[in-house]
Amino acid sequence: MSRFDRVVIFLDIDGVLLPVPRFTFGGGELSEQSVLILQQIVKGCGGREKVSIILSSTWRNFPDQVRRLNQFIEKTTGTEVPAVAGGTPNGTPKTTVVTYFPDDPSEQRLVRDRVDEVKRWIHTHMQDYPEAIGGRWFAIDDMQLDVDERMRGHFLKTETETGLTEGDVARALDVIASLPTADVAAKNAVAAMVDPVLKDEEIDILKSRCRELSATVSQLQDSLRQSQDEVHALQKQRHEWERERKELTRRLEDVSYRLAVHDFAKKNDVLRAAVAALETKTGKERQELEKRIKVLVELLRHKKMLEKAARKQRKKLNDVNEGEGSK
Repeated sequence: MSRFDRVVIFLDIDGVLLPVPRFTFGGGELSEQSVLILQQIVKGCGGREKVSIILSSTWRNFPDQVRRLNQFIEKTTGTEVPAVAGGTPNGTPKTTVVTYFPDDPSEQRLVRDRVDEVKRWIHTHMQDYPEAIGGRWFAIDDMQLDVDERMRGHFLKTETETGLTEGDVARALDVIASLPTADVAAKNAVAAMVDPVLKDEEIDILKSRCRELSATVSQLQDSLRQSQDEVHALQKQRHEWERERKELTRRLEDVSYRLAVHDFAKKNDVLRAAVAALETKTGKERQELEKRIKVLVELLRHKKMLEKAARKQRKKLNDVNEGEGSK
């Protein structure tokens, strides 16, 4: 089967397959009736085997919604309508200068961006979908896209409040009938592949993209340098805190040691005599005596700890014995 007898449909959802009542802002449920109308349109293109559906709707950005859409279409039509094959890009490197809707900048932007995205998709999928660059494509949308001359002959407008209805079928079939034949589409595609205007457009877009990427790289480099400076500052602060912690620990240990010397010297004659003798020593003799005093204090500390543990164990045994005696 030649690719050039196929058709690409750029499909919006809200206002097309999901009617949006007046004074509401989207949401709601997909319409079985509208999906069945889409089935008739697909049949008019030659059936599901000859149709590729590309989402132009913002639904393309949400996998769960795309999955919901495909499941609903399959449930409603069986295998008569193909699953969504992809989506148009989110924005384009270059925007087209337009003059329509001069008094409504918001609507102008929405329409221009939607058309730019459709055309960008066609230009970047010439190899995989040559039928589109050959002219065998159309869009279904509730926005008035055909104010843009690029959409003339490739557009079916729906009413937002009702979505696709029976009355749209005949108009859709007229659009399909007006598309280039497979032979003409093939010739158009071959010409497009070597079209200098399209090549220049792609080169211009690539240059714009390179400039954007260069600016992004520069921003990332600045951000990286800033992050590195912050890391260095944090490391310096950490070293200062570590030094302060060690100094505080040393001071606490020194205070604890001095208190232990003072307390043990009250009860231990040897330690008391050594502490008194320390006042008369200097140089190496003093250092040696300080070492001996420290060893003695550590031994006394260890002894105290063992005695405390022994008392605790004896108390535990006494409690056990008293409990058995009461039985």
